Amino acid sequence: MRELTGATGVRLYKLFSPPGDLLAGLAAEIDDAGLRMHDDGFSWPEGTASLEHFPYLQECFASGGRCVRELSREKVVRQVFMIRRNDAEIFGLVEMDTPVLLTADQNRLVEGILAIFCNCLTMLDYSEIDSLTGLLNRKTFDESLMRILSHPAVAGDESDAFPRLPKRRQPHVAVFDHWLGVMDIDHFKRVNDQFGHMIGDEVLILVANLMRSAFRAQDKLFRFGGEEFVVLLKPTEAENAFNTFERFREQIAEHVFPQVGQVTISIGFARIGMNDTPSIVLDNADEALYWAKEHGRNQVWSYERLVAEGRLAPHAQWRSEVELF
Repeated sequence: MRELTGATGVRLYKLFSPPGDLLAGLAAEIDDAGLRMHDDGFSWPEGTASLEHFPYLQECFASGGRCVRELSREKVVRQVFMIRRNDAEIFGLVEMDTPVLLTADQNRLVEGILAIFCNCLTMLDYSEIDSLTGLLNRKTFDESLMRILSHPAVAGDESDAFPRLPKRRQPHVAVFDHWLGVMDIDHFKRVNDQFGHMIGDEVLILVANLMRSAFRAQDKLFRFGGEEFVVLLKPTEAENAFNTFERFREQIAEHVFPQVGQVTISIGFARIGMNDTPSIVLDNADEALYWAKEHGRNQVWSYERLVAEGRLAPHAQWRSEVELF
């Protein structure tokens, strides 16, 4: 795009929509210094902030169309193009600096390139998203977990990279453990048998929606098929990880599901160690889930806590309820 338009710089901003906010983060940029990628597909890009901290981008987003502004001091023309999903939702913006105003043909060229880009993203969505719930599917889980295992967190105060985010959205300081939670709807077969598979599907969709509201936007949410869900938590302390899963368990138990009434969920979670493999991490979390289901259901248990209390033997080779491959 830069070569075809003669732009001096092109920047791709990605939009994030945590509850009650709209954030923008610089995902990639290219100029005379070369191409730089800032989005690893898991964390928010460094410098991500509320859209209001990018006044020109916010103005263009509100207009819903292409914006043009001449910057006399920099001697460039800055234009912003919307990136839309399914011709509706704006999920990104492209900011382009050019020496002169783009011609009508160049504008059509840029919009055509962005349309192809959106089509490619749509095809990726189809392959990575669970069609029923809209959560990530099993296909993308292994890649996400391997990215965590191969990129250990760097020591230091990560919050400096996000000075304009509210404190509740800033990364935790000097905490390096990611967590994996495996969740299973209790007695889900009874729901299908008593109310039918259509109502069962509605329960799955509602659980997925509650997951989106309960977990942070940086956390990865997956459906593994059936009534099994998986969460990859961003770094936090063990106590916070437990509290996060416990709040979600309570939220499910207190929710009134249409026609069904109360539904409960059992959760097992485990620390993601840098020397672990995907199968080890999943087996650890699944052992904790199995314990929760065998000891009353509607509970949250940590693999590390069960081992520390002598309820589980470390590295026990249990049969996993979740199939990774």
